[in-house]
Amino acid sequence: MARENPPNNADSLVIEPNAGVTQTRVIFMNPITPNIEPKPSTQRGKGVAGGSLNAVLTGLLLAVAFGGPVLAQTINAADDGTVLKEIIIFGRHSVRAAVTDTNSLDQYSANPYPDFVGVPTGYLTPRGQQAAGLLGSYFHDYLLHEGLLTGDASSDLARSYFRANTIQRSYMTAAKFGAGLIPGATIPVHTYPTNTPDPVFDPLLAMVATVDPVRALTEVQGVFGAGTNLTSAYSGELSLISKALYPPGTQPTNDATQGSVDPTTLPITLTDSAPLPPPLPPYYTGNVINMGGLKSAVSAADPFVMQYADGFPTNDVGWGRLTLDALSQQTRIGVLQINIAMRQPYLDRVQSSSAASHVLRSMNQAISGEPLDGAFGDSQSQILVIVSSDFYVAGLAGLVDEHWLLPGYQPDFCAPGGALVFELRQARATEQYLVRVFYTAQTLDQLRNLAPLTLAEPPATMQLLIPGGGNSATNLDLDFVTFSNLLNEAIGLEYVQPFAEETPPGVLDPYTAVNATNITASVSSHTLTIAWPTDHLGWILQAQTNSLSVGQWLDLPGSSDVNAVNVSINLSNPAVCYRLSRP
Repeated sequence: MARENPPNNADSLVIEPNAGVTQTRVIFMNPITPNIEPKPSTQRGKGVAGGSLNAVLTGLLLAVAFGGPVLAQTINAADDGTVLKEIIIFGRHSVRAAVTDTNSLDQYSANPYPDFVGVPTGYLTPRGQQAAGLLGSYFHDYLLHEGLLTGDASSDLARSYFRANTIQRSYMTAAKFGAGLIPGATIPVHTYPTNTPDPVFDPLLAMVATVDPVRALTEVQGVFGAGTNLTSAYSGELSLISKALYPPGTQPTNDATQGSVDPTTLPITLTDSAPLPPPLPPYYTGNVINMGGLKSAVSAADPFVMQYADGFPTNDVGWGRLTLDALSQQTRIGVLQINIAMRQPYLDRVQSSSAASHVLRSMNQAISGEPLDGAFGDSQSQILVIVSSDFYVAGLAGLVDEHWLLPGYQPDFCAPGGALVFELRQARATEQYLVRVFYTAQTLDQLRNLAPLTLAEPPATMQLLIPGGGNSATNLDLDFVTFSNLLNEAIGLEYVQPFAEETPPGVLDPYTAVNATNITASVSSHTLTIAWPTDHLGWILQAQTNSLSVGQWLDLPGSSDVNAVNVSINLSNPAVCYRLSRP
């Protein structure tokens, strides 16, 4: 996949000595999802991130209380004996426009790329906003059933926290997800100002962590070699992409504006990236390794899944040259890119310890009931919605070797809007705290069709195995102390900003300007195109067919979600006036 985010993201960790329960207890649970597909794991050795959790749980028994399996994150057929105390939804933004501008993409293909009309490069699309709201609505139903939501907007807002990294698509996903989660509420999204890196997500750009590129490259090459063999290993995926870009009878033409290079033929080599120029830090999260032609191939293919999920006509999805199976298969090179950039042990520890520390601190805060620096939200927060990009989601999962496989997707693919879901539960009988981890995402067709989601018709969900986490043959729940020990062992405190030095972001809307601006107009055939600056996304285009001082101004539906609209010219109207209105 193409690079999901400009520089941003990271933080710090200190685990309190009393962070977990230290007694061994029996926990009575339901067996969990029948569709779990555990992956073989290679447990890698990790240095301990400080001696904050010394209690090691031994002899934990997870006894099965009921005989029949139940689906995760749906209404259970029987009470499993636990109470949901906190949920952390750590997800990717929903459907967006291509992150590479059309002029740059066109060098890679015989035909022009279909445009995401009216949506700036990399911004969340109107349908992406709707999809985020649908997923939020599903979690509204689920959390009402679980008792974390009450149905009262004011009360529910007080126990919720929304955070997004500093890109528009993440911010809007958090806002629209929240609107579905808490209907009728104005969602307060916490984020830093535009172009300010968030140390939770990008500790390198935020300069709270540094990376040794030589060590990173040595480790990556110890897994993937110099990169030259990846072309043959992924020849099927690269061939699918090449055939979509250059159908029979076409080929690249040197120096042409349209179709000058086939990116799938560029050599894939793994080297360390050239450092960024001062005053920037040398690297940002995800760019330590230069992957040569792999980056170009991923950039060229990146729009295809988004086109399908955004409801493009099928002949515009990869120009109609990819079956649905092929569309899914070609995403394996995007997963490969993220695996190289984020999931190798040293790079993962450097780049993802900050996010992991905040997840763990947030659980500690929920258990203690006391505010903790370095946690998301405050001591009242029980619903934490954290939105960023696929690189960061994959990095967090990689720290504890989590993997998933959902219907229609490739292994470990971070779907638009998909999320790692951490549930902190407590057993009623013993008061023991447990952790369940899921990966949840709308399927491609649920995204494309904007399918309503309910407890009866949920998104795709899979409970995840955390290697080394438990002894039960039938249950993937972890005792909280065990989870804490595993995550604490994976976290590198040296890559986390000291909690006392952290300044959490405030509630901002950095993507909607308040100043007046101009609109521009152009005509092609019988179509009028009206556009305005991207920083006025959220403003509403209005029209009327009378004079400027007489008559009613009417909103153009959907104009608040884009910064350009196409209007068919009606010659029977003597005049039509347009204006941009601040909401």
